[in-house]
Amino acid sequence: MHSLDEELEVLTLMDKPTHGDPWSKIAFDWLTKGAKLFKKEGIDVAIVNGVIPLSFRPKIAVAHGPISISKIQRLIIKALYATYDMVICVSNKSRQEYAGIVNCETIIPLPMKLSLYNPLGYRQRSNTIVHIGTRPVKKPEISIETINLLKRKGYDVNLAIIGPYSKQVEELAKGNNFTQLYFNAEEGEKVRILCGAKALILPSSNEVFPFTAMEAMACGMPVVASHAVPEEVIVDGYNGVRVRSLNPQDYAAALEKLLVDEELWIKLSTNGIEFIKQFDYINHSKEIY
Repeated sequence: MHSLDEELEVLTLMDKPTHGDPWSKIAFDWLTKGAKLFKKEGIDVAIVNGVIPLSFRPKIAVAHGPISISKIQRLIIKALYATYDMVICVSNKSRQEYAGIVNCETIIPLPMKLSLYNPLGYRQRSNTIVHIGTRPVKKPEISIETINLLKRKGYDVNLAIIGPYSKQVEELAKGNNFTQLYFNAEEGEKVRILCGAKALILPSSNEVFPFTAMEAMACGMPVVASHAVPEEVIVDGYNGVRVRSLNPQDYAAALEKLLVDEELWIKLSTNGIEFIKQFDYINHSKEIY
């Protein structure tokens, strides 16, 4: 669960899934039942990932993004955020995305428990490139075509796609023998795949503070990312490679360098492991308190 190995009690307002578009029902349930549940359980403070209508106080909202919503939705979200005692953004980019909706009082990046990751050396890893995320914004089709281009050039390389089940991604992967799909993978399995692969490909069209890139660095794996990934996460030539397009040929060229240049791979891997130490949850605690 987001790189912390603690088992947390899960409390739910509904005992079975909703059908159709559940968001209106979810919002109504939190508005009418959320505060009662928190008071019953003796909750001291609510920290909400995003924003929901909740009468309980005190409450803190964590703004992630990215935001792609209508004007009416922006007005509704702005009104909801105004009811919170504090709003925290996870990055400078998320603060920029939420400008005009809410003023983030501080920036606290997502914390990690780095002891959960066990990076392998360059020659211990398989020639697997990992793509995480199946939503359209994650652009899995670019990753599939990128590996297809590398295969055509004679590279013995495979692609692992990790994320929630997607019929579209399943169809995209049909007909090739280099893509392995890990739908709804357990957290441990995801970390095992990351720490044993050569690189993470992240061709997203929009990102605010991609946790997957942080996990890749914790695993000592260089990241090949799109221009949408903020520079506060990926520094070009230091802990990864930034590709300023959504063209599979450009991603293939970047990955090709990592596949043939062991010295470059080790440099990016070592720097990534050092870079990610600032996000360790122990260091976070010291900075906050």
